[in-house]
Amino acid sequence: MIVSTVLGKIISIFIIMVVGVICYKVGIIDNNTKEKLSRLSTLIVNPILIFMSFQMEYDTALLKNMGILFILAVISYVISIVLGHFLLHKKEGYDLAVEKFAVTYTNCGFIGVPLGYALFGSIGVIYATVFVATFHIFCWTHGILLLDNSGFQPKKLINPCLIAVCSGIICFIFQLKIPTNIAFAMNSIADMNTPLAMLLSGAIMAQLNFKETFKKGRMFFVVALRLIVSSAIFALLLRFVPIDEQMRVVAAVTAACPSGAMTITMAILYGRDDYYATELFGMTTLLSIVTIPLCMMIAG
Repeated sequence: MIVSTVLGKIISIFIIMVVGVICYKVGIIDNNTKEKLSRLSTLIVNPILIFMSFQMEYDTALLKNMGILFILAVISYVISIVLGHFLLHKKEGYDLAVEKFAVTYTNCGFIGVPLGYALFGSIGVIYATVFVATFHIFCWTHGILLLDNSGFQPKKLINPCLIAVCSGIICFIFQLKIPTNIAFAMNSIADMNTPLAMLLSGAIMAQLNFKETFKKGRMFFVVALRLIVSSAIFALLLRFVPIDEQMRVVAAVTAACPSGAMTITMAILYGRDDYYATELFGMTTLLSIVTIPLCMMIAG
């Protein structure tokens, strides 16, 4: 039942992505609009969704579950980092740093959080948010070291999503509640997360030349590492971890997400091959409609 529900939600998400493709093709969304909407999603909508998810009654068991999921999230990223390090090697015409980044860093914020919300409501968002927080910790340390020769800068750890997680946890622990009218406005903005993120993903994918993309055998090896090898190893590990079904489902779904849109934005930021990053994002996103339910079944 859970697998069929997830599959249905993924199909719904892809329908929104198709609308995004159409919007880009007819000129409703152009590159300038896409960049601004991306900033709106990353800097405003997603952080508000994360923060508002913590506006619930205090529960010691929930806090404990978040700690367990944080450990599992760290393990999932370590698995991906190790696979990328040992199985990916430099090849002419391919950006190795972008490949390793795409294998490690998923679209857990754009896809994992909406799926968690669709399946289990606010609890699902909180569980997925643990992976998002871990994502930002790794992305702005290890990820920067992959892409930027100038090295890691601690100030880059300060970002809206991580701030939302920290402030949300504080409000949750000390039961600091947002006034009703303000909460209604913030929840309305948070509800934009899934459609906005998927419209953007569709606009990005509309730029791909799939005829040429499908000729790149090396790219499919990278895609397999992200969607199958890394995700399946972690999903198999989940079978032996004594956690409840909600935690297991969200952990499996979030870790099995396709390569993140951050792969593209970071490639642009650090002068890497952003078109190849877009290809990896597009192919993993398309194929994840099959691999996410499979990883859930492996996780039990």
